[in-house]
Amino acid sequence: MKNLFLILTASFCINLGAQITTENIESSVLGKVRTIDLYVPEIESDSIDPLPLIVVLEGNDLFNLTVSNVEFLSKIGYMPKSIVAGIRQVGSGQVNRDSEINKNSGQLSSRGANFKQFIVSDIVQRLQAQYNISNLKVIIGKNKLGNFINYFLLDNNPVFSAYISITPEVTGAIIDPIIAKTTSVKKDISYYLSNSENLPKKQKNNTSILSEELKNIENPKFHLTSDMFANPDEFSSSMYSIPIALENIFRVYQPISPKVYKEKILRDSSPPHTFLVNKYQRIFRELGIQKKYILNDVMAVFAAAQKKADAETLFVLGELALQDYPTTMMGHYFNGLGYEFLENYKKALKNYERAYTLEPIDFITKEMILTKIETLK
Repeated sequence: MKNLFLILTASFCINLGAQITTENIESSVLGKVRTIDLYVPEIESDSIDPLPLIVVLEGNDLFNLTVSNVEFLSKIGYMPKSIVAGIRQVGSGQVNRDSEINKNSGQLSSRGANFKQFIVSDIVQRLQAQYNISNLKVIIGKNKLGNFINYFLLDNNPVFSAYISITPEVTGAIIDPIIAKTTSVKKDISYYLSNSENLPKKQKNNTSILSEELKNIENPKFHLTSDMFANPDEFSSSMYSIPIALENIFRVYQPISPKVYKEKILRDSSPPHTFLVNKYQRIFRELGIQKKYILNDVMAVFAAAQKKADAETLFVLGELALQDYPTTMMGHYFNGLGYEFLENYKKALKNYERAYTLEPIDFITKEMILTKIETLK
């Protein structure tokens, strides 16, 4: 049993309800005390949704940058609220010791392996015991630690399902194992890899080799995003990489964009509602979050249903709206319009009359519903 002793050393609010704490963890795995910073977002008292966990290596440099991006992206609905744990690695040689590799075998040395186990047992497992953590766990590392995080990916059952590797110092020995692993993964893995023209030659070249190999992977469960920057170096690349990586990892969570509407929903031969239902099922499957159907997405699919005169989609939207927006006109309005498309005007009228007794929403007003009723009577 691990002897885990936590000392709360600092606490302050980043916004109302959200909290950052600094904790010293006495770890039996490492035989020493390590310091972490922990960001926990404001959580509604009745919320049952789990929170993604983002572990940030070199938290002394990257923690605040990550938290600011998480707060902004969650505020605009581009990702769910998430917990961020930053591991401080301050002092001469600390990063080198934590990411140490056996030069003969290409595997982590005992020190590197112990640090890896510390992350699993003293960070991830401890936080899982304290908070409702989702299936999606992200790890961020740059330079030497950008290479180090790959050793989690090579595990039989990886703890993390998303990796943000920022200008990594890729070792030649790890490239083939990564390719073999990503070719065969059976569960969804998101992998972000950044490179730059402004890196030391060996670092840039090895990262380019890995990037090109990963681009050739034909596995629907492996999701790669890669960037080649022109100017950022190994110190400044993080400020470019982290927001891009987070936005891509949480792409499924984001509102339907005009581009997705035009290129996927309108062009798809399937009924428009299938895209919407599949999107929210994937959010639940990957994040464990039962996300409410947001108005933007419902209206996008409604517009497509109108263009295609698709009554089936309107009835599905009607059911979803009655579930998620029960006090509004929306559900009965969609059903009424669906029956109009089918020329069943009696049922259409009945739904419009029900809609009239409820609250307006978006473009659906009392005046519009009254016009529909008068037209059908």
